[in-house]
Amino acid sequence: MINCIILAGGNSRRMTFPKEFIEIDEKYLVHNSIEILKNIFEDIIVVSNNKEHYKDLKVKVVRDIFYKKGPLAGLHSGLCYSESEFSFLTACDMPNINEDFIRFLISKLDKNFDGVICVSKENKLLPMNAIYKNSLKENLREELLKDHRKFVKFIEDNKFKTIPYEDWEKFDKQNIFENLNTISELEKFKMEKNNKII
Repeated sequence: MINCIILAGGNSRRMTFPKEFIEIDEKYLVHNSIEILKNIFEDIIVVSNNKEHYKDLKVKVVRDIFYKKGPLAGLHSGLCYSESEFSFLTACDMPNINEDFIRFLISKLDKNFDGVICVSKENKLLPMNAIYKNSLKENLREELLKDHRKFVKFIEDNKFKTIPYEDWEKFDKQNIFENLNTISELEKFKMEKNNKII
């Protein structure tokens, strides 16, 4: 009924190298995420141009159908190759994958909606770590053909079940929506992680 899509095909201009090659504790972050996600999902689709990077991980690696059109195009490609009715979407630069949170989100799934989206403390929609219905791929295709790439606008134009902040607040201390966009953010994350261990 539900599988997982990991976006790993971005340009990463601010990171200066592809984010799927981010290493933490001498291990690729995306590889570590896949190991955790396998505890929940039988099928994992990685949207990436670097198939070799995942050769030993038993995941399906697919390329963007709409090349260089951003994360909305990554979701579209993942859904096109998915065999499940719904997919959980995350990204390769999110270091705080949380099993309990994902299971909580799956428990909120309702087939009458196009997916499940969390709302931030500031009342903003959070497109990552969210669930999307496979049938949305047709709507996505239409939007991408028009070169429309705004993720939040796409969510607003469809019928999503939203989870208010107070319902998922207990997971917020784990910083589950943190993502690493720059070298300085990566170094800061590593430093904070090492300090916690010490």
